[in-house]
Amino acid sequence: MRWCSFTTGQGGSARLGAVSAREESRVLDVGAWARSRDAEAPADLVDLIEASPAIQERVTDLVRSAPEDGLGWVRLDEVTFLAPVRTPNSLRSFVAFRDHAERDAKRRDADVPEAWDRIPVYYKGNRRSIIGPGDEAPWPSYTDKLDYACEVAAVVGRGGRDVPADEAEAFVFGYTIMNDWSARDIEEDELSCWLGPAKARDFATTLGPWIVTPDEWSPDDDHSMTVTVDGRTWSTGTTAGRRWSFAEMLAWVARDEDLWPTDVLGSGTFGGGSGQDLDMWLKAGQEVSLTVDGLGTLSNTVAKKS
Repeated sequence: MRWCSFTTGQGGSARLGAVSAREESRVLDVGAWARSRDAEAPADLVDLIEASPAIQERVTDLVRSAPEDGLGWVRLDEVTFLAPVRTPNSLRSFVAFRDHAERDAKRRDADVPEAWDRIPVYYKGNRRSIIGPGDEAPWPSYTDKLDYACEVAAVVGRGGRDVPADEAEAFVFGYTIMNDWSARDIEEDELSCWLGPAKARDFATTLGPWIVTPDEWSPDDDHSMTVTVDGRTWSTGTTAGRRWSFAEMLAWVARDEDLWPTDVLGSGTFGGGSGQDLDMWLKAGQEVSLTVDGLGTLSNTVAKKS
């Protein structure tokens, strides 16, 4: 299932939607379809993620019962997608791709740290700075080197603690695309002081355009990842290039610590999946698009420096 959060041209509150399985040109307004069947459904996607497994299953069955020519369908040109999770319980980004870790090490004239192969390291981001598909990506006043990072993110759908890796998939509601924006010059300053990143990443993270459930999409399969800027391909990679699986990352987060619904776990980017990896830098007004096979395309236009 491809779940989304959206509004229409009339505006109003966020609505729970399901993107058509046959084509990505229509969205089912789940609430409208539920009302036509005298049924109930969560108002928004976050409500569905936080609902019990029984409610999630009931709503999924309700959506699957909707005929392609029935009530509740909205054309894509009438839809504005929102970030599927706009204020997650927590936000983490890992460094799961070896080729990206190797590029980082080379820039520092060093080897990949031994600890990188022992534990899946991550930093915690600002959960209140989420932006959505089509939103303008801010350019903070304090940086001259704005950068993107093409990632896949897992959205947690069940609470838990001390979750074994072989049971971790049951705790994932689904997967989405994540753009982990950064101020690279400030990041270097922070890391040189043995802390961070913090201010270098806290200003924006994009999630979207929707969440695909694990029964339809697995990060362990080989899915292409592509970055384009103003329609020109800057780099390509694959989800198969990760050293750390999402199951291993989730299990590490949950070790002696609680997981909560709407926790977001980003994979980190592949080697070449950021401008820094390529020594290619963004300019104001450029459109950055991240495409992951099976998860869609996530686009934002870069704002002028504030």
